[in-house]
Amino acid sequence: MPTFLIRKVGVEIFLNFQGGAVFAMKTITNKNILIVEDSKSLRNELFDYFSVSNTVRTAKTLAEATEEIRQHEFDIILLDLILPDGSGLSLFNELGEGTPVVILSDLGSDNNILQGFEYGAADYIVKPASAKIIEARMALRLLPPKEAVFSLHGLTVDMRKRTAVYNNRPLDLTSSEFNILTFLMQNAGNYYSAVDIYEAVWKMPHLNTQTIRIHLHNLRKKMIQMSEECGELIITEFGKGYTFRRGS
Repeated sequence: MPTFLIRKVGVEIFLNFQGGAVFAMKTITNKNILIVEDSKSLRNELFDYFSVSNTVRTAKTLAEATEEIRQHEFDIILLDLILPDGSGLSLFNELGEGTPVVILSDLGSDNNILQGFEYGAADYIVKPASAKIIEARMALRLLPPKEAVFSLHGLTVDMRKRTAVYNNRPLDLTSSEFNILTFLMQNAGNYYSAVDIYEAVWKMPHLNTQTIRIHLHNLRKKMIQMSEECGELIITEFGKGYTFRRGS
């Protein structure tokens, strides 16, 4: 049965010839995207695909990517790890607060993927992957829900801007820390194990709960630096897991 594609604002709807919807997929639109990829053919393919609905810049080396980040602000970075002048992981040292990074790499071992998440990647995609699949994964991880701003106990999260502010003071979080905080705040009062959090945030079976524990430790450390009260918003209870303190 033939299918047809209708692309609307932020959604692709696939129809069969009788007009019945088969499925809908969110798309990435109106974003500033940096593609860091040394393969000319893949770099051009991704540029052609994403530039239809976004502002896209490209870099083929670590040096070029660093310069782009220093001169421009990006909503999303698509990052290869094996670059001619070094590892793409070095780029995380140049990133500002909450900039989402999706790693696209030939390196597909558990250790490589875990290392990417520990550096703060929002997702890790192993090559080869089509531009459409990459977009679907990016949208799944990065597009905010309708209710994009919410507050609890003086802590305000803006999912569109990907910022967290406690009593008017910004929290400098990695992308992974931001995603974990958002998940816990959205589900305040409910307890989740490290496995639960991993699978909810990255939407895949967990590889190593130590990854979550490291991110949670770093997140709580930054919150404690704000104030003791802020640090106490994330609660750990033996045998139950982690939760964000429910609103009064």
